[in-house]
Amino acid sequence: MGLVAAADEDFRLSLNYAAPADRARLAALFAFLIELRRIPSSVSEAALGEIRLQWHREALAEIVAGKRPRAHPVVAALAASVDVAAARPTLETMIDARARLLYAPAFATLSDLRQFLAAAEAPLAVIALGDQGDAPGAAALGLAEAHALARLAPVFAPALAAEAAAAALDLRAQHAPMLAGLSPEAFGRIAFLALTRGHAARPDGAAWPVMKRLALVRAVARGRF
Repeated sequence: MGLVAAADEDFRLSLNYAAPADRARLAALFAFLIELRRIPSSVSEAALGEIRLQWHREALAEIVAGKRPRAHPVVAALAASVDVAAARPTLETMIDARARLLYAPAFATLSDLRQFLAAAEAPLAVIALGDQGDAPGAAALGLAEAHALARLAPVFAPALAAEAAAAALDLRAQHAPMLAGLSPEAFGRIAFLALTRGHAARPDGAAWPVMKRLALVRAVARGRF
């Protein structure tokens, strides 16, 4: 999907390592998160953001109810490729969490930032991974929080970025070993999480396009996050 290619380098690169049968579903999920990310910065007041978030809640509800999907490319992609009925509670958690930025876009503490990212960003990896058992699902959630912390702290809270990077590495060390037994197909669904350490090494948010590609190639070849 063009939105993913244009808006998120980690997701775009990760799709290259997904099995062909998984790519449409993953692209739809990635695009959904990208759409949510855009809302706080695209509205002039909180009430307008709430309206947009509610629009997404209603779109999910309509898909689950069997209604024709709304005429929106991301909604259409979700309806065509994702088990929305199963994923809906998690997707709504992500929608609800995004409202935080409508009212208080700044983060004063690492705990506050982690709480936001754990609800607004990390759950996507659990849906992307699919049913691999409780332990891998929990590990994917923890590793996804680590990835979000390392990658997004320079954006949301630059003053906390170094502290967030250290916390991300601790989370990675805790959760990555639990995913060592994933099949190549399952690994490909959440390959972007293998970029956590590289982001953590750059708490200033510096771009690293070439090294990022190499890091992902190495991680996929080894099957290790």
